[in-house]
Parts: sequence; C-alpha cells; structure tokens
Amino acid sequence: GIFLFPEKVAGSYRNHLAMTKPNTSSLPSFFCIACAAVVILGRTCSCLQFTYPNFNASNRDDFSFSPGSGISNNSLQITPNAGNMTHRSGRVVYAKETLKLWNSKRTALNSFRTDLMLNILPQNGTGEGMAFVLTNNPSLPSNSSGQWLGVCNNQTDGVKTNRVVAVEFDTRKSYKDDLDGNHVGIDINSIKSLRQYPLNNLSIFLSTGSDVWVSIRYHGTLQLLRVFLVQYSIRGQHLFKGDIYIDLSQYLVDDIYLVFTGSTGDATQLNQIKSWNFTTVDIDVKVRRGHWRKVLLALVTLLVFSICLFAGLFMWRRLTRRRRLAYRNLEKMIDAHGPVKFKLRELRRATANFSPTRKLGRGGFGTVYLGYVDGINLEVAVKRVSTDKQEDTNRGEKEFVAEVNTISKLSHRNLVKLIGWCHKKGELLLVYEYFPMGSLDKLLYARERTASSSSMSASTHTPELTWERRYKIIRGVGRRWTTCTTGAASGSCTGTSRPAT
Repeated sequence: GIFLFPEKVAGSYRNHLAMTKPNTSSLPSFFCIACAAVVILGRTCSCLQFTYPNFNASNRDDFSFSPGSGISNNSLQITPNAGNMTHRSGRVVYAKETLKLWNSKRTALNSFRTDLMLNILPQNGTGEGMAFVLTNNPSLPSNSSGQWLGVCNNQTDGVKTNRVVAVEFDTRKSYKDDLDGNHVGIDINSIKSLRQYPLNNLSIFLSTGSDVWVSIRYHGTLQLLRVFLVQYSIRGQHLFKGDIYIDLSQYLVDDIYLVFTGSTGDATQLNQIKSWNFTTVDIDVKVRRGHWRKVLLALVTLLVFSICLFAGLFMWRRLTRRRRLAYRNLEKMIDAHGPVKFKLRELRRATANFSPTRKLGRGGFGTVYLGYVDGINLEVAVKRVSTDKQEDTNRGEKEFVAEVNTISKLSHRNLVKLIGWCHKKGELLLVYEYFPMGSLDKLLYARERTASSSSMSASTHTPELTWERRYKIIRGVGRRWTTCTTGAASGSCTGTSRPAT
C-alpha cells in the first residue's frame, strides 16, 4: 500500500504520481459471515486526497497565492517568474481543505504521503531554495526572503507559536550552519535545520533545471517522517532517502495547512512544482482494514476446509454405500444357496484368533486354518481370503464371490462342502468341512509339509504316493475333468478334490 515505506524507490518517478486507490475484495453473496465482516470492517473514513498531474488556470481557485506567486507554464510558481525576482519570498497554500492531525478517534496521528515533481531553474546564479511546509499559520511572514525561504523571518525564527514543520530544499549556503548549497533539511519552527542531508555525494543536484521526484511520507503510529528523492541523468537514476522520528503533535494542532514556500536573494531561480498529489489515511481505518483482511483469510480458509471436509464425507459415504449394497447383494446370493452365516467372533474363537499353529496351508487368494465350532460340534477348515492390499481386497472379494457362487451350486462326493461364510470388518472367510487326509496336493507334496502342519493331528501324516497310485489319481482327475466340462450345467462338476480313497 502507499502508506508503507519501502527500502527502494523503483521505476520511473512519474508513475508514482498516479494515486493508488485501495482495492476492495468482493465476497460470495451466500457467505453471510463474510458479508457481515464487510459491513463491520469495511467502513471508510473521510480522508484528504487529491491529485494534480499538472496545473492550469482551472486549478487557481484550489489555492491561495502570495503576491508574485501563481500558476504558469503548467506549474505552481512559488516565487515570481517575471519582473522583479530578487529578494522575494512566496507561498502557495492548498485552500480547499486542511489536514487533520489526529485520526477520527484521536487515538493516533494520521499517516500521509505526498508526491511532487520539483523543478528549480536558475535565472541569475542560484538561490535560495524552497520548502514543503505543514503549518497552522498559512500567511507569508514579512521579510522572509533570502535565507528564510518564506518559512519564517528574523523575529519568528525559533518561536514555538510558528507551528511549522518543513522539508527544505536548499540551493545556497546562506549562513554558517548551512551544510552546503545543495541539501535537504528538516526544519521545526526555525530555518536552522534539525537535520540536514547532503546530496552532492549522490549526484542529485536541485538547481539544474532538471526534474526531481520527491516523496514525503509520515507514519502516524511510528511517528516516522521519511523523504525520498529521485533524479535522472545521462548516468542513470540517483536516489536519496532520509528519515527522522518526529511527533507532529508536539509542534502542530488540528487543521494543518499544506504549503509550498520559496525565496530568492541576490541570485534568482524559478521555484516550480510541476505536479502534486497528496493522500492521508486514518490509522484506525487502516487497522480495521488489516483486521478485515485477516477475517477474510480466516473465512476463506474455513470455507476451503469445509468444502474438503464435505467432499471427503461425500466420498466416504458413497464408498460405504457401495460396499453396503455389495455386501447385501452378496448376502442375498449366498443365502439363496444355503451356507450358514457365521459371526466373526465365532470363527476367531474357533481358530484361536487365526493362530499360526492352526495353519493348514495356503491356497489361492488365502490361508486355511483348522478350527472347531462349538455351536455345531464340528472341525472345520476356515479359509481367510487375503485383503492386505487394495489390489488384494478387490481380487479377494471377486475370489470370495466366485468361490461361494461356484461351490454352492455344485455337489459331488469328491467336492469339499462349503458349510458357511463370514464377511465382517474387512474379513472374507469361507468355512469348509475338514478332512484329516487333506487335499490332493498334500498327498503329492508330503515331504514339503511343515512340521507344524503335520503336528496338528497324528492322522494327518500320510505316506508318499507310489507311482502306481499316482497314475490312478491322474486317470481319475482326467475323468473328473471330462465330467466338469460336459456336465457343469447339471451341477455335477468337481471343484476341489478330496483325497483319493
């Protein structure tokens, strides 16, 4: 914003003469809380603001001029630009409105910024200088030419009732305390500067007839006055920055006049202002606007969080609903074919919570455990379908449905009977009747069985098959395969074979 004090002045100084208007952010109409915040926090104050890109006769009524001052060559002429120009002083006062020293609640000093284009054109030598003045006394003091720069005179110099705070642009060393003939000074009730800043070392020269961009800024809360100068030459941009802490309330009261003053002596120059803008801000309003931005940021954050939360809840409910519907369809399909629905806690108790010591083996898409169900007084083989990973979950559910659907429809003396099932808390469980002799693969690979599997029961130990027995098994499997491929429609297909007898 224009009331911040940057460490650099960048870009062409002419661009800084354009007034910066505060941006207002619009909120969605449905967001009532934000709208309320706008009403409460978005109030503006009546601040002093104006812009003059240049000056002409139509602007004359906006100012009051001392004799010899006026508007000429699209500029404010602070001292005469014709006729008798020696030993003259002048003032140009902005007459439309005064600057309020305090904010609306009188809790802090107002902040302001003024930008102007200064041009000092030597006529006969160079001298004396000019100033931008904040004062409660707009009248031009008599006998204020020469070293007095139109700010004060010999009788009023240093008098507190002057009520003057000035930024001077001095072009002549007129008394012993003057730093040199090319400096900026901060004056309070006196022409003897409280602080002086040399410009020669920065290659900024006030009285050469070239434009100098000046920005004067005051921060009411910090009570900090800053002055920036920029001048361009064939060697590039030259920048000056000076600052000083000043409590304006110690030297000024409300209704402050904005004034340009200037003077000449034996040497003469044209003291000209080619453009000017000024703006103030009520600190309370600035604080409210800053608070408004914080409230807006919080509301936007809350809105984004709410959208994400509702989107997450929507996706979760959608996924849960799909799973619930899939579970209901699965339950209907299984119930139609008769298997018993077991409770998860029953099967956990039956398998000692799927203890590794109860593990019978691992088949397609799952591990099989030995269990004993008290309710039906029966040993069972519980197949726990793998769902460790997402792909396992999708594949496991498909395998679960396929296995239940297939085995429930088929009936054969060599097919392991499906007793029941369970689908709870992500667990997919199939309960088969248990055969101590095991399955065909156990007979074929007896040597590779672990000791834990064989230790489950003495009856689970089987001798290795002879080649003659293997041949009979292969021939039997072939016959069953033929039955499966030709008689599946009639429900006579073999799925998982019992051990050969």
